[in-house]
Amino acid sequence: MIQLSYTLVGEGFAEYEFIPAYFNWLSKLHKIDLIRSRVQLPISKQGGISRVFEAIKPLCEQSFLSNRPVNLFVAGVDLDKPDHTDEQTHWKSRTHELIKCLGKLHQKFEDKIILFVPVQAIDHWIHYQQDKSITHSLESKSRDELKKLVYGKKDADRQTIKRIARSIGEKADFAQLATQSKSFKRFHDRVTAFLNLALQ
Repeated sequence: MIQLSYTLVGEGFAEYEFIPAYFNWLSKLHKIDLIRSRVQLPISKQGGISRVFEAIKPLCEQSFLSNRPVNLFVAGVDLDKPDHTDEQTHWKSRTHELIKCLGKLHQKFEDKIILFVPVQAIDHWIHYQQDKSITHSLESKSRDELKKLVYGKKDADRQTIKRIARSIGEKADFAQLATQSKSFKRFHDRVTAFLNLALQ
Protein backbone atom coordinates (compact mmCIF):
# COMPACT_ATOMS: atom_id res chain seq x y z
CA MET A 1 0.00 0.00 0.00
CA ILE A 2 1.28 3.48 -0.89
CA GLN A 3 2.25 5.62 2.10
CA LEU A 4 2.32 9.42 2.06
CA SER A 5 3.27 11.55 5.04
CA TYR A 6 2.03 15.03 5.89
CA THR A 7 2.63 17.76 8.45
CA LEU A 8 -0.35 19.63 9.87
CA VAL A 9 -0.13 23.13 11.34
CA GLY A 10 -3.28 24.79 12.70
CA GLU A 11 -4.21 27.40 15.26
CA GLY A 12 -6.51 25.49 17.62
CA PHE A 13 -7.53 22.14 19.06
CA ALA A 14 -10.30 21.37 16.55
CA GLU A 15 -7.95 21.46 13.55
CA TYR A 16 -5.84 18.64 15.00
CA GLU A 17 -8.89 16.37 15.16
CA PHE A 18 -11.03 17.36 12.17
CA ILE A 19 -8.31 17.66 9.49
CA PRO A 20 -6.73 14.25 10.36
CA ALA A 21 -10.24 12.74 10.20
CA TYR A 22 -10.48 14.16 6.67
CA PHE A 23 -7.14 12.56 5.76
CA ASN A 24 -8.33 9.24 7.22
CA TRP A 25 -11.41 9.51 4.98
CA LEU A 26 -9.13 10.11 1.99
CA SER A 27 -6.98 7.12 2.98
CA LYS A 28 -10.01 4.83 2.80
CA LEU A 29 -11.27 6.43 -0.40
CA HIS A 30 -7.95 6.05 -2.25
CA LYS A 31 -6.76 2.88 -0.44
CA ILE A 32 -3.53 4.50 0.71
CA ASP A 33 -1.88 5.33 4.04
CA LEU A 34 -1.77 9.05 4.84
CA ILE A 35 0.43 9.35 7.91
CA ARG A 36 0.73 12.51 9.97
CA SER A 37 4.27 13.52 10.95
CA ARG A 38 5.22 14.54 14.47
CA VAL A 39 6.15 18.04 13.34
CA GLN A 40 3.59 20.51 14.71
CA LEU A 41 3.00 23.50 16.95
CA PRO A 42 2.97 22.63 20.64
CA ILE A 43 -0.74 22.33 21.41
CA SER A 44 -0.69 22.50 25.19
CA LYS A 45 -2.73 25.65 24.66
CA GLN A 46 -4.45 27.11 21.64
CA GLY A 47 -1.90 28.79 19.45
CA GLY A 48 -3.87 31.46 17.65
CA ILE A 49 -3.15 33.01 14.29
CA SER A 50 -0.02 34.88 15.37
CA ARG A 51 1.69 31.67 16.52
CA VAL A 52 0.92 29.98 13.19
CA PHE A 53 2.30 32.98 11.30
CA GLU A 54 5.49 32.84 13.40
CA ALA A 55 5.97 29.07 13.25
CA ILE A 56 4.83 28.15 9.75
CA LYS A 57 8.20 28.80 8.07
CA PRO A 58 10.44 26.87 10.52
CA LEU A 59 7.93 24.00 10.68
CA CYS A 60 7.77 23.84 6.88
CA GLU A 61 11.57 23.88 6.74
CA GLN A 62 11.75 21.09 9.30
CA SER A 63 9.16 19.07 7.37
CA PHE A 64 10.90 19.18 4.00
CA LEU A 65 14.59 19.55 4.86
CA SER A 66 14.94 16.89 7.56
CA ASN A 67 16.40 13.40 7.06
CA ARG A 68 12.86 12.08 6.57
CA PRO A 69 11.03 14.72 4.53
CA VAL A 70 7.23 14.62 4.32
CA ASN A 71 5.29 14.42 1.08
CA LEU A 72 2.90 17.22 1.98
CA PHE A 73 2.78 20.28 4.25
CA VAL A 74 -0.71 21.40 5.30
CA ALA A 75 -1.26 24.62 7.26
CA GLY A 76 -4.10 26.99 7.92
CA VAL A 77 -5.77 29.65 10.01
CA ASP A 78 -9.36 30.81 10.32
CA LEU A 79 -10.57 33.84 8.39
CA ASP A 80 -12.50 35.02 11.49
CA LYS A 81 -15.07 36.91 9.43
CA PRO A 82 -17.56 36.20 6.64
CA ASP A 83 -16.60 36.48 2.99
CA HIS A 84 -19.62 36.94 0.78
CA THR A 85 -17.63 38.19 -2.19
CA ASP A 86 -17.95 36.12 -5.36
CA GLU A 87 -14.18 35.66 -5.61
CA GLN A 88 -13.69 35.24 -1.83
CA THR A 89 -11.44 38.30 -1.70
CA HIS A 90 -10.91 38.12 2.08
CA TRP A 91 -10.07 34.40 1.83
CA LYS A 92 -7.44 35.18 -0.82
CA SER A 93 -5.96 37.94 1.32
CA ARG A 94 -5.58 35.62 4.36
CA THR A 95 -4.07 32.89 2.15
CA HIS A 96 -1.57 35.44 0.82
CA GLU A 97 -0.57 36.26 4.43
CA LEU A 98 0.33 32.59 4.95
CA ILE A 99 2.27 32.50 1.67
CA LYS A 100 4.18 35.63 2.70
CA CYS A 101 5.13 34.01 6.02
CA LEU A 102 6.52 30.98 4.16
CA GLY A 103 8.75 33.19 2.01
CA LYS A 104 10.94 31.37 -0.52
CA LEU A 105 9.86 27.99 0.86
CA HIS A 106 6.46 28.43 -0.76
CA GLN A 107 8.05 28.96 -4.15
CA LYS A 108 10.40 26.00 -3.66
CA PHE A 109 7.78 23.52 -2.42
CA GLU A 110 4.59 25.06 -3.83
CA ASP A 111 3.37 21.76 -5.29
CA LYS A 112 3.70 20.11 -1.86
CA ILE A 113 2.16 22.88 0.28
CA ILE A 114 -1.59 23.13 0.82
CA LEU A 115 -3.04 26.03 2.79
CA PHE A 116 -6.54 26.13 4.26
CA VAL A 117 -8.56 29.12 5.46
CA PRO A 118 -11.99 28.18 6.85
CA VAL A 119 -14.68 30.85 6.49
CA GLN A 120 -15.34 32.06 9.16
CA ALA A 121 -13.71 29.32 11.26
CA ILE A 122 -13.16 25.58 11.32
CA ASP A 123 -16.16 25.40 13.66
CA HIS A 124 -18.31 26.33 10.64
CA TRP A 125 -16.95 23.34 8.68
CA ILE A 126 -17.63 21.11 11.68
CA HIS A 127 -21.19 22.33 12.19
CA TYR A 128 -22.10 21.68 8.55
CA GLN A 129 -21.43 18.00 9.30
CA GLN A 130 -22.83 18.10 12.82
CA ASP A 131 -26.20 19.01 11.33
CA LYS A 132 -26.15 17.60 7.81
CA SER A 133 -29.63 18.97 7.06
CA ILE A 134 -28.17 22.49 6.80
CA THR A 135 -28.52 23.68 3.23
CA HIS A 136 -27.88 27.40 3.73
CA SER A 137 -24.62 29.23 4.42
CA LEU A 138 -23.50 29.41 8.04
CA GLU A 139 -20.89 32.03 7.28
CA SER A 140 -22.98 34.97 8.49
CA LYS A 141 -23.03 33.44 11.99
CA SER A 142 -20.27 34.68 14.27
CA ARG A 143 -17.52 32.40 15.51
CA ASP A 144 -18.83 32.65 19.10
CA GLU A 145 -22.32 31.68 17.92
CA LEU A 146 -20.95 28.66 16.06
CA LYS A 147 -18.81 27.56 19.00
CA LYS A 148 -21.94 27.52 21.16
CA LEU A 149 -23.79 25.45 18.55
CA VAL A 150 -20.93 22.99 18.07
CA TYR A 151 -19.52 22.63 21.58
CA GLY A 152 -22.42 23.73 23.80
CA LYS A 153 -20.72 26.96 24.89
CA LYS A 154 -18.40 29.50 23.31
CA ASP A 155 -15.53 28.86 25.72
CA ALA A 156 -15.51 25.05 25.79
CA ASP A 157 -12.46 23.36 27.29
CA ARG A 158 -9.78 21.60 25.26
CA GLN A 159 -11.06 18.06 25.88
CA THR A 160 -14.63 18.95 24.84
CA ILE A 161 -13.43 20.62 21.63
CA LYS A 162 -11.17 17.68 20.75
CA ARG A 163 -13.82 15.05 21.54
CA ILE A 164 -16.60 16.72 19.52
CA ALA A 165 -14.37 17.66 16.55
CA ARG A 166 -13.01 14.10 16.42
CA SER A 167 -16.45 12.50 16.74
CA ILE A 168 -17.96 14.61 13.97
CA GLY A 169 -14.89 14.18 11.77
CA GLU A 170 -15.06 10.38 12.07
CA LYS A 171 -18.64 10.40 10.73
CA ALA A 172 -18.31 13.28 8.29
CA ASP A 173 -19.19 13.10 4.62
CA PHE A 174 -16.40 15.30 3.30
CA ALA A 175 -17.70 15.11 -0.27
CA GLN A 176 -20.92 16.69 1.02
CA LEU A 177 -18.96 19.28 3.01
CA ALA A 178 -17.30 20.36 -0.25
CA THR A 179 -20.77 21.25 -1.55
CA GLN A 180 -21.70 23.09 1.65
CA SER A 181 -18.63 25.29 2.12
CA LYS A 182 -16.75 27.11 -0.63
CA SER A 183 -13.64 27.46 1.53
CA PHE A 184 -13.60 23.72 2.30
CA LYS A 185 -14.08 22.96 -1.42
CA ARG A 186 -10.98 25.02 -2.23
CA PHE A 187 -9.00 22.97 0.30
CA HIS A 188 -10.49 19.65 -0.85
CA ASP A 189 -9.79 20.43 -4.52
CA ARG A 190 -6.13 21.20 -3.77
CA VAL A 191 -5.69 17.99 -1.77
CA THR A 192 -7.43 15.97 -4.48
CA ALA A 193 -5.17 17.47 -7.17
CA PHE A 194 -2.08 16.66 -5.09
CA LEU A 195 -3.20 13.04 -4.59
CA ASN A 196 -4.04 12.61 -8.27
CA LEU A 197 -0.46 13.58 -9.16
CA ALA A 198 1.15 11.62 -6.33
CA LEU A 199 -0.73 8.43 -7.22
CA GLN A 200 -0.03 8.48 -10.95
